[in-house]
Parts: sequence; structure tokens; C-alpha cells
Amino acid sequence: MQLTPVLQEGNRSARDISMQVRVPDLDPTRLAGASKHLDPNYAPATVILPATSALRKPGPGRVWHDQAAGRAPGRRFSPRRIQFAATLARVIDQPFLATEMVLFDHNRIYLDTSIEMEYSSGKSMLDVKERFSAAVAASSGFPVNHRFGKETVLISHHEGGSTWGHYLVQSIPRMLVFLDAFPKGKIAVPAWHAQGAPGFGEALELYGISNDRLVPVEEEAVYRFKRAVVHDFLFHFGLAAPHPKVLPLLRRFKLKGKVSLPAARGAFIKRRLDAKRAIANQQAVDEVMARNGIAIYGPDELPLRRQIEIWRRHDLLIATLGSDLTNMVYARPGTKLLVLSPDWFGDSFFFELSVAAGMQWHELRCAGMSKRDEEIRHSCFLVDTDLLDSILRGLLR
Repeated sequence: MQLTPVLQEGNRSARDISMQVRVPDLDPTRLAGASKHLDPNYAPATVILPATSALRKPGPGRVWHDQAAGRAPGRRFSPRRIQFAATLARVIDQPFLATEMVLFDHNRIYLDTSIEMEYSSGKSMLDVKERFSAAVAASSGFPVNHRFGKETVLISHHEGGSTWGHYLVQSIPRMLVFLDAFPKGKIAVPAWHAQGAPGFGEALELYGISNDRLVPVEEEAVYRFKRAVVHDFLFHFGLAAPHPKVLPLLRRFKLKGKVSLPAARGAFIKRRLDAKRAIANQQAVDEVMARNGIAIYGPDELPLRRQIEIWRRHDLLIATLGSDLTNMVYARPGTKLLVLSPDWFGDSFFFELSVAAGMQWHELRCAGMSKRDEEIRHSCFLVDTDLLDSILRGLLR
């Protein structure tokens, strides 16, 4: 590796010239792709959690369809046993980190940090490798940040973007398991998370992950660590089911102080104004909720602590199929959940989460579309308010 003299920023005097390591000029096409999907033995591995199985018994529930809705997808309300493989941590010596999540060295690009690879390694391999290769090529010649060069660091980039579901159910448990297994290790997170971003940063504080255990990384910078750790998600991606350890981990905290909430028969969580897959006839839906004594929350961004109390203190929660449902992990087992779903969106992530959390899943599937989005799954939908009113009266009876 070449050591290139670099002038310190803001001072061009000769005596202030420092020797700063830059990223070597690497040809990404000549770097091998390393991944458990290609070679399970590509790096030294340690078992963080042994293999286990879980018997999942869904609570009583029902799925309604409006007159135009189809009958898919199915929701499996019968019990089943799920086998979870051992959760492994892999240690990589002296790697570079680019764009918050791309790990590489002089020989390989490490592809184990992408959620896409977990859901569909065969279909995603080429796309992920191309994106990671582009990041390596773009970093050529960049100065390397050695601030954390003596640290063992978990690479836990929030690969779900702004999606709360991926972050809370998949990323946070992985962080907590890592901290238990590596008492002196630190966690690489996007800098805006470390700075207390609503939801994401709040969760770090909630779970006692202090700033001295974080490595805040910027997307435009390149870093080098003593060791990087990548380890498996606590999640069965084939069945969209969380590992048995996930719920106990997410429930192991105490809220300080009290949050004042109005007395209500249930709570309706509205999606944010900028959210996709929103309810097009929202005002009419709000009127039905109010008529049935349901408290309405949102669409403003609520502090995480308040969100938790809303889910803890009500026996019936109503929300749109999407990331707002993730906070069911904080609800009491046996709580009723009514999910308002567009007919064209069939994500099973939240259904399986409700089974693990001991919720009673009820769902109203709606076929009315106000305007078709370029990606149909993001299109806004219309709720049959007469049917909704009837369902609420039955659930509240």
C-alpha cells in the first residue's frame, strides 16, 4: 500500500504535511466475492447462538375481504414448528469499510451484509456484487479514517433504509447479541443514528447502547478496522419468522416515568403523511374510529416511548399493513390486532411477527385503489367503511 503525503485541511505549511494512508487502487473485477452463500468457510466463524426450533401457535384471528378483493395471500393460522439454524459470527481482519456497509480488502469483497442476499441469494448475488464493486471503485484514492483502527466492529448497517420493521426486528437484536458475545466490541452505525435520530437513535438509547459502544460512520468516508464482524440475522428469511430470542431481547428494558394516554377502547395508528400505501379515504376511516371510541394517533412522528405505551396499554390496535405494525413487539400477548391491507400487498413479515408476539391477527383486505403507483405495492387504497364499522363492533363486543 502506498503512503501518500496529504496536506492537513486548513493548513498548507510544509511542516504540517502528514502521512495519510489512502485506499489502494483496486480493480473490483479482480476481487473475489466472499459470502456464506458462496463459501460458508470464507472466514473464521463462531457460533453466537446454537441451532434451535420453535413451535409457533397463532392466536385466534380472521381475515375479511371487501367485495372486490381477492382471496390471497393465505394466513396460516395452524400451529407449526420452525427450525432455526445456528447464528454465526464471522471475523474479518483489517478490512476497509465504504458507503457505511461495503467491506473489502486487497483480495475480496464481502457480501454478507445485505438483507437482499438473505431473502434471495441466487437472484440478488449479481446485483449486490455490482453495487459493492462500484463502491470499491469509487473509493479508490480516498483517505482512510483510522479513528477506530484498533477496534473490533460489528457491521450493522440499516439495510432496510428508512424501514422501521427491518431495523427493530432484525438489526437491533443482532446488535444486542453482538454486545453480549464481544464485550469490548463496538457497532458501526450511520452517523445520523448515533446522533439520536427519531426512532432509530431512540432505540439505541432505549436498549442501553451507549455512544462509547458506537462507531458513527459517514457514507462518503472510508474506514479501516482492526477486525470487522458480520453475523447472521436472528431471523428465518425463508419463512419471514423471527428467531425465538428476538422478542425476549426486544422486551428486556424498563421505561422511565409515565406517559399520559386518554382512556379508549382501542388505538388507531395512522401512517405518516409522506408514507406510501396510505389510506385514500382517511377522513371517513377516522370518523368510523371515533364513532367506536377508538383513540387516533398520528400521522405526526411520535416519540418511541409514547409509541411503546400506546401498544402496551390497549387491548385492540388498528394499523395499516406496514412498518407501523412493528411495535406489536411491545404489546401484551393476547392483544387484538386489526390490520388494514391493500389487496395487492401481501407481506407475511408482520403476520409471522404477530404469531411470535402472541397477538390475535385480524385483517381487512381492501381492493379499492385511488391511484396506481409506479410500483403497485406502494399504491394508496380505499377502505370499505361500512365493513370496517361492522368488524370493529364485533372485535369490541
